[in-house]
Amino acid sequence: MRILRLRPTFRFAKLRQFSTTANTGLGDQILTELEEIWKKGKAPEKFNFSRDIFDRHALHRPTATALWFDNGDPSQDRKWSFSEVQKESLRSAIFLRNMLNLREGSPPPYVLTILSRLPEWWYLHLSAIRVGTIFCPGTTMLTSEDIEYRLDASRAGMIITDEENMDKVDDAYRGLVDFGLKKVVIRTGDKKPVPLKNDWIDYHSLAETISANEIDSFRHLDTPSDQVAQGYFTSGTTGKPKMVAHTHSSYGIGHYTTVKMLDLKETDLHWNISDPGWAKSSYSNFFAPWTVGSAVYIHQMERFEAPKVLKALSEKPITTFCAPPTLYKSMVQETDPNLFKFPKLRYCIGAGEPVSPEVIRSWQKNTGVVLHQAYGQTEMTAVDCEISSKDDSIGIANGFMNIRIVDDAGKECPIGTEGQLALRVKPVRPVGLFKGYLKKGANGPELDTEKNSSVFVGDVYLTGDRAYKDDSGHVFLVGRADDVITSAGYRIGPSEIESVLQTHPSVVESAVVASPDPQRGEVVKAFIILTPQYKTIAEKDEAKLVTEIQNFVKKHTAPYKYPRKVEFVDTLPKTVSGKILRRELKRMEYEKGKK
Repeated sequence: MRILRLRPTFRFAKLRQFSTTANTGLGDQILTELEEIWKKGKAPEKFNFSRDIFDRHALHRPTATALWFDNGDPSQDRKWSFSEVQKESLRSAIFLRNMLNLREGSPPPYVLTILSRLPEWWYLHLSAIRVGTIFCPGTTMLTSEDIEYRLDASRAGMIITDEENMDKVDDAYRGLVDFGLKKVVIRTGDKKPVPLKNDWIDYHSLAETISANEIDSFRHLDTPSDQVAQGYFTSGTTGKPKMVAHTHSSYGIGHYTTVKMLDLKETDLHWNISDPGWAKSSYSNFFAPWTVGSAVYIHQMERFEAPKVLKALSEKPITTFCAPPTLYKSMVQETDPNLFKFPKLRYCIGAGEPVSPEVIRSWQKNTGVVLHQAYGQTEMTAVDCEISSKDDSIGIANGFMNIRIVDDAGKECPIGTEGQLALRVKPVRPVGLFKGYLKKGANGPELDTEKNSSVFVGDVYLTGDRAYKDDSGHVFLVGRADDVITSAGYRIGPSEIESVLQTHPSVVESAVVASPDPQRGEVVKAFIILTPQYKTIAEKDEAKLVTEIQNFVKKHTAPYKYPRKVEFVDTLPKTVSGKILRRELKRMEYEKGKK
């Protein structure tokens, strides 16, 4: 195998000039350097993750596995080394530079991707950073209307997708005034050039013409650390998706905290289950593992079903695992003990929504591995809390992310009092915090001053999540500020009630929202998906089952929190990322109240 000798230009720490030693791995040395930056609270003037972090692994550990793809057939598993991924990402970088006619000093264009789990997503993410374009990923579940919204907001210079989503892109762009968008398709089958309609460009037919000499002589753009590098659209749980701007340093350096929360080591094989269209994939499939030099495991199964996921964990040497709480819920409901024998797994974490204490206990009982939970947002890297011994806490707030619980004016709340979870941004702003929200501007996205002033209040950034802190420093999430139910003077978070409901044998999944009430203002309403067995019971005597569930909740939490209304449903509305749309259920309840 031919190894490229592109020596990174290390500019962001004096510690850059080193040779690896037997006692300290490269990943540990990089973490030490990033920790120093976090301590100072100031990023270097120039920084480029692809050059300054990833290429160091390619230089010093060229044959180590960087990417491991599994399509379900063990004979077809494909692995790429750091050197191989580096080469392909340089090829992609030259493709982007040539197609977008990039010039140093010109405004960086947005590059939208709508791709499934393809290796090209990883190459393109690295390459966008190399040449200074703004990487803006989207999920393949987006509709043409969703794509139109994103294209219109970003005024992208290029969109890259697969054959299955070409028509959606054409439909989306048809509704906009032509602004010179370049449309690129990555074909997953035959890669031979073929005529393409509507000015589509075949990625592989052009990328494969790039010579070895061009790759060897590639020059990175010396990107300012505070320049926007990624644009993520939020999942839209509280309204239209917001566009979040991250810089070369906020994610490239900021994900030091994510490495710590995932407990990643250079020797790990890390599996994170997340769609490439979401920031969580950048968190745990890209920045965090490749900061420390872990291998990234990707399974290409279309749906992540519990038995298939458990089978992969038992058959592959996966050491660290991150998944959404809904998947953990499904897995602990499996009854075959043989599914829970994992030879290498040492660390598990849930993220995206709170993991219920019952699921945490069941997972540890079945696997012997503790299930931790992490807190983060698209707007920031993982909050580096000290791991908690309390099942329902995200941890002890003593890390670089300076957590505060505050009221709406930004004033700190007393211990035990619920408020907004906030991050202190003065006098030291967390390195892993976003630059700000963006809005559509006359010449492309621009900072949304009004929106940003509503979340940066005084010395803190308001996350929009409700929480409280106990006297030992443990932080407990209550729910989104918009989701909190105010009933007869009580403020009630939905997550706690949903966690209790999850422990009732009838419940597959639930969502708790506010329902209008003339006496109490609002009351708690639970929408519940029943197991097949309890569906039959409900058909015979629904009122009896409702009373049983209500009494169950009263027994396991404060009685005033029990759901005074219960509705059994077959499905729950969700965002394309799988998060429950409580606001939609709440809207439906308030619409009913008007009739």
